[in-house]
Amino acid sequence: MQNMSTATENPQKSEKVLTTLEVFAWVCAVVAFSPAIVWLAGALSKSPQLRDAVVILVTAILVMAVEYKIRPHRPRLTADSAKWLLGSYAALIASNFLGLFGGFLALAGLSGAIVAAGLACFDRRRYVYAAGGAFYAFTLMSFLIGAFDFPLRVLAGRMAVWILSFFNSSVSLVTFPNASPQIGIMAGGSSFLVATECNGFGIISACVVLATASVIFRKNIGILRRIAIVLLCAVFAYAANSLRIAAIISAAEIAGKENYGLMHEAFGYVFFALALVCVWTASRKF
Repeated sequence: MQNMSTATENPQKSEKVLTTLEVFAWVCAVVAFSPAIVWLAGALSKSPQLRDAVVILVTAILVMAVEYKIRPHRPRLTADSAKWLLGSYAALIASNFLGLFGGFLALAGLSGAIVAAGLACFDRRRYVYAAGGAFYAFTLMSFLIGAFDFPLRVLAGRMAVWILSFFNSSVSLVTFPNASPQIGIMAGGSSFLVATECNGFGIISACVVLATASVIFRKNIGILRRIAIVLLCAVFAYAANSLRIAAIISAAEIAGKENYGLMHEAFGYVFFALALVCVWTASRKF
């Protein structure tokens, strides 16, 4: 009787030990990646465009879970999740020796930790990889938003001028003297500033995140095709943003600049929604 009771108690003790080790592993992961998490939270607080992208990311993951009836289970540290967690630690350590490029590796480590946590809670690997890949795409966008602000404004302004030139021969791209580089569009004797919120980073990052999650989740697609779909969706988002700028300026010339603020917001939401619908549909079809 004593041996039987001991045998019964041992599995319970081992399960408690395993649970304690699991909790300790995840606490260590949160502590290790806390600098990257704090940096990402700071980037989100400063940029409404990034907040839009993270909303799209969360929404896409939830829609996939509902559509394919994916449900979480009690977290457990499996062999796969342990491998991803160890890999994320390796990336974090290596990032300290790569200078500026170490930031990309540190963010990859954070994304790897997200995948490890997902594998501990879900049995559907493709779903977890889709979420982790989209999250990494989002973190890269957060890292690059400052560097791409002005170049994207110039590119968006040039394409908007090209579109408007079909209807107005006097339209042109101009620069404004300022402490920081500023560009604008002259049309119909009025000038329109192409500000930071017009760089299209919000719509581009949201479309890239959405396309990344979709193509990773899909079956039977080659890696080159997946990359091509994401790149094409990014180009499409850039074109959609340029069309948005052209539409706003055209409407302002007709309705008057006193209604510019209202038109700016209305056209922004319309083109943003249309771009997301097109990217979601295209990335799932192709």
